[in-house]
Amino acid sequence: MSKSGFVVIAGRPNAGKSTLMNRILGSKISIVTPKAQTTRERVLGILTGKQGQIVFVDTPGIHNAKEGGINAFMMSEVREALAGVSAIWYLVDPSSVMKAEQAVLEILKEASGVPVYLLWNKTDLKYVKPRTLMEEIPAKAKEMGIDFRQQFQVSALKGRGLAELLAATWEAMPEGPVHYPDPEQLSDRPVRYFVAEKIREQLLLQLGEEVPYCCAVEIERFEEDPKLPRIEAIIHVERESQKGMVVGKAGSKIKAIGQAARKEVEAFLGQQVFLGLKVKLLKDWSRDAEALKRLGYNLPATRERNS
Repeated sequence: MSKSGFVVIAGRPNAGKSTLMNRILGSKISIVTPKAQTTRERVLGILTGKQGQIVFVDTPGIHNAKEGGINAFMMSEVREALAGVSAIWYLVDPSSVMKAEQAVLEILKEASGVPVYLLWNKTDLKYVKPRTLMEEIPAKAKEMGIDFRQQFQVSALKGRGLAELLAATWEAMPEGPVHYPDPEQLSDRPVRYFVAEKIREQLLLQLGEEVPYCCAVEIERFEEDPKLPRIEAIIHVERESQKGMVVGKAGSKIKAIGQAARKEVEAFLGQQVFLGLKVKLLKDWSRDAEALKRLGYNLPATRERNS
């Protein structure tokens, strides 16, 4: 019988979780930017091979979130991802500090009995690994009842150490049927989701430090014309002043964002598309439960009411 299971990729913001999953799958499933907290939602990546199937779960970076709003939603995504999984990959940027990693360990201890693999990422970078951190994390984890199955030094960017990591992970997978029978399927998300993420990626790359975090992308229209699919998207901002920052002088910024996003969407879909963008005000959407629900970010309390 083949093996199958779910593996959660967890860690601090910018630890390299999305880069790692993309490298494993050989496809850009999760968007990647230099900015922290790029990932907002759980994203599944499906690896199907001769041994069976591993479903990877890329999660938002773990941080101390304020009550309510988009940050609380992100942390609820992490906690829900840890339920019923076969293994956890805990990814650490060696330049991190123990105080920051404490937040990750607090969440990992909730997944009692699940094997955890400690991955020291970014081995391609030319800096000395802080020996204290490499000693502190295992010691603190043991104190909290978290037992690391194995430790690996990897480079998500270069692919170093991943063959050994995957071999060890396959060994930990239980026997069972695959969850997604199509061997070509790489994720459970619809095309609309990936298109919106490609646009949001460009907002993160091309806008200043704070503005992109105040933006949400909604696909308003998606006409799947075989010759030229037509996609219309709305970029929601929280304050009126942010509209001008996204649009830019004489529309220069929104034009650049649209051109770059269109190239990414076309590469993803394998064909040319028409992509239209407009900017609208959705006041305080990141802290408003109804606005968050409209955009697909259901807060934990909202989920309970809907269940």
